[in-house]
Amino acid sequence: MRWLALAIPIVLSACSRVENSFVVKDEQKAVAAAKLVLCGWETPLQRTGARLAVSKAIDCEGSGHIRLRYASGDEHDCPVGYVTPGAKQTFTYRATETGCKEPEF
Repeated sequence: MRWLALAIPIVLSACSRVENSFVVKDEQKAVAAAKLVLCGWETPLQRTGARLAVSKAIDCEGSGHIRLRYASGDEHDCPVGYVTPGAKQTFTYRATETGCKEPEF
């Protein structure tokens, strides 16, 4: 019975929803809209200045992308790497005229 009392917090922590951040830096403000496509859901990114971002709790395992729609009408995808529930991750990209790049630090 004592092991059950110890196991419950471990199981509950594995089920906790951890938010992941998805950020696109758009210094030229060429991107008209962006949406996260992940786990069968589409979630729009919100613009604040030269930054588009959304935080989302991950409830699946897999990968997806951020679809960028430019003012010119062009569309490009930023590939989102593997996500898994319970892993806190931040995915950051830089929008360019020809697509999406991971920023160099």
